[in-house]
Amino acid sequence: MKSKSAFMIAILAALCFVSACSGGGSATPAAKPSNSSVTAGVMTTSVDNDSMPTSPVRTSFAPDTKAIYCSFKVSGVAPQDMIKASWYYLKGEAVGKENTLINETYTVVQSDSSSYYLAFYLDAPNAGSWDKGDYKVVISVNGVEKLSIPFTVE
Repeated sequence: MKSKSAFMIAILAALCFVSACSGGGSATPAAKPSNSSVTAGVMTTSVDNDSMPTSPVRTSFAPDTKAIYCSFKVSGVAPQDMIKASWYYLKGEAVGKENTLINETYTVVQSDSSSYYLAFYLDAPNAGSWDKGDYKVVISVNGVEKLSIPFTVE
């Protein structure tokens, strides 16, 4: 009787393992395919109503910069596509914060348009001063990275 119970337990465990590995059930859906492109990405300190830079394009900012903007051009996006900016602190004076995601912002496309500019921004941290070091912003559409823009604060 003991060997029959052990045999049944082994079969049940194998069935559970196979069903878990087969992908059936509640797997996270993959991002929907997108023919979108993201180009002309720049960093700046201000943008106009069309999200185009109104101040000089920069790769470096002072620690007391109030806000840093990432302006870029999108093409081929469709309604309900999600465009996200992920802001990372890579390395510098903030010891222990290397390669840290510091903020994510996103927008959902509302209508069809051939191409247009978008901008995301990040305000200076609570103390009003950025940590000196290397940063980057990663722009993705529906979870697929489209553009990465490095910048520094010095």
